[in-house]
Amino acid sequence: MALLAASRLLRAAGRQSAGFDLLLKSHNRTLSPVIDSHVLQTLKACTALERTGRATGLWEYFDSVIAAAVSAYHNNPNANPDRYLGSRILVVKSATPRERGVVVTDYQYVFPLLAGLFDLGAICDRYDVVLEPSWADVCAPEVLLFTKQERPIYVQTIEPRDRGVLSALDTNLRVVPLAANWWVDPRRAPAAAGVRDIDVIMVAAWADIKRHWRVFKALSELKRRGRKLRTALVGYRYDRTRQEIEDLAEHFGIRDQVETYERISQDEVSALLARSKVHVLWSRRECANRAIIEAMMADVPVIVRDGLTFGYRYPYINEHTGRFVTEGQLADAIVETIDTRQRFSPREWVLEHMTCVHATRALEQYLQKAREERGESWSGELAVKTSTLDTQRYYNPDDRRQFDADYGFLESTIRR
Repeated sequence: MALLAASRLLRAAGRQSAGFDLLLKSHNRTLSPVIDSHVLQTLKACTALERTGRATGLWEYFDSVIAAAVSAYHNNPNANPDRYLGSRILVVKSATPRERGVVVTDYQYVFPLLAGLFDLGAICDRYDVVLEPSWADVCAPEVLLFTKQERPIYVQTIEPRDRGVLSALDTNLRVVPLAANWWVDPRRAPAAAGVRDIDVIMVAAWADIKRHWRVFKALSELKRRGRKLRTALVGYRYDRTRQEIEDLAEHFGIRDQVETYERISQDEVSALLARSKVHVLWSRRECANRAIIEAMMADVPVIVRDGLTFGYRYPYINEHTGRFVTEGQLADAIVETIDTRQRFSPREWVLEHMTCVHATRALEQYLQKAREERGESWSGELAVKTSTLDTQRYYNPDDRRQFDADYGFLESTIRR
């Protein structure tokens, strides 16, 4: 409640951007349903006023977020907006004189850049824009800044809390029941594995949120019981370094069990997964984690911390693919999953229910229905796309050529 009071005081003192920033951070902390409700009511009321032309400071705040992102981007001597086209900004349906196209943009940091480096209004006039957030909690300025647009903007999320947020705000932001980890290319993972000589694997950035220490503690406990497990860590620098992670393993007395791999290729990651017996994800809060789906496609069962993010029990963690585990159960769950891994069939389940092809068809059906409800036309199919850590790409690389005119238009919208 103190945060909400401080937000009101800041806005009353004319510091609207700081006040709204604090308001959204209050929601992000997931403090209570009462606080969340108050935040959403305030945002809904301010959005409605802004739409009638009455300034509340909310859209000014969004503009400041866009400006800050653009400023930081231009500080990079190699900054070039063109590099986002065909990667982080991907056309999956062409625009024609009679029919709107579809553009998918992934990763939260790109969203304000799309609004600041490009003429977003011109893009929205010709394309349905689909946002693929890289973090849970869509009550974030990078997402909400799209409420300034007149056209519907489609936001991928399967989190019930996020879907409730968008429903409560009642803006132009529409839920698409998909998420970033639906877009994994099944061809990246080997269909058959050789020797499974790695007991435990974690594909996770060198970051505090990934909680490597807690997994190390479990491995240390198992070592004391006489179960020494070979472990592979695949990551990249975030707020920790590779050396710090290795030092942490040393602290728990398991450095000799741990091999680390930094910034290796997707094919190398897949090769390690094909040698592994179980994948562990132990964050308290996450996005729609892609690594666990990649593990499943390599036929590796996964262990996920119970209560992850907002506590939603993702349907893709099930008896075929892995298990949710509480803090106190981790050590036992690791050995139980390894010893009984034959009862899991994660690759089979994912290939049947959750690939980039499934995701494309689901998005297509949703957008087609939305168009029909607005009396707009729809013909043809979406190009199948995939997502990785570093880029979006076409499932069929030859699809890129059919969108040359679309990318030409998008390039023309860059603010020079």
